[in-house]
Amino acid sequence: MMPKWLKLKPVDSLPGRIILVLLLGTPQWIIPQTAVVERPPVWGIAKMTFLVSDFQVARNYYGRFLGFGEAFQYPSGPGTVISFKVNDRQFLEFVEDHGARNKNRLVSVSFETENVEQMRQYLKSRGLKVPDRTMTDGAGNQVLLLDDPYGNAIEFIELKPGALHLESKGKHLSENRISTRIHHVGLYTDSIADNDPFYAGIMNFKEILRYPDDKNLVPVILYLGLGDGIENIEFYSPNDRNFGHPCLLVDDMQETIYTLKERRVDEKLNKPVIGKGGRWILNLTNPDETRVEFTEAYRVR
Repeated sequence: MMPKWLKLKPVDSLPGRIILVLLLGTPQWIIPQTAVVERPPVWGIAKMTFLVSDFQVARNYYGRFLGFGEAFQYPSGPGTVISFKVNDRQFLEFVEDHGARNKNRLVSVSFETENVEQMRQYLKSRGLKVPDRTMTDGAGNQVLLLDDPYGNAIEFIELKPGALHLESKGKHLSENRISTRIHHVGLYTDSIADNDPFYAGIMNFKEILRYPDDKNLVPVILYLGLGDGIENIEFYSPNDRNFGHPCLLVDDMQETIYTLKERRVDEKLNKPVIGKGGRWILNLTNPDETRVEFTEAYRVR
């Protein structure tokens, strides 16, 4: 069955024709190179947006406990967004929904690009069904929103001068931040594929870590680099719709744990583990059970 997120466009002329080839029951889409617009760079993870049962939950957990500064708020389709600042280009954002605990809490993950209209045209040229135009979000940025093959809402965002995110440069950078960068984002998938047709195929994101290494075995963990920077996407196999999470980079896991121990009121601290990639990992959850992960940059020696 053809994926619902892939739209084939018949044309009259032979050079522009999209040919559907069925090979061993698996559809392969062949698109002439002349029809493909160049993909604009994807510079990194701009933000993740989650449902939260109450704004005070976000302010207590991400503000007081994790130490991020609340920067601004703006309107959106799902409701008012409040934004916490990780650094001048990365944000964690939240929309209030009193039923959040019983829902898919990831609203969207946003990847920064320098030309969102070109991204729209590129994705369209590759056969994806995309909106007829980009939009201006409530913060003043140019955005393109679509679902990936697994139902995750993916946003490409062009941060615009005068919009709230760029206007906050140098502001709201709390000295209490537990981290100063989102290292990667974990995204839900119902199955992990070595050659994912969207991320690896159309977006040309590159595999940087796979477990197990043996290509004859189905991967349990797969990391794909965005290509134009070093940030990446993590796919993991628990098949949990609420797997979506930010992974925050820390310099010293021991100091991170101790700092959080000193700040906690009723927050639960889990034990750190050494992950499949050989680095210290700490997984926590906020009161709505939304995950937050921490990692060091280097492998345990």
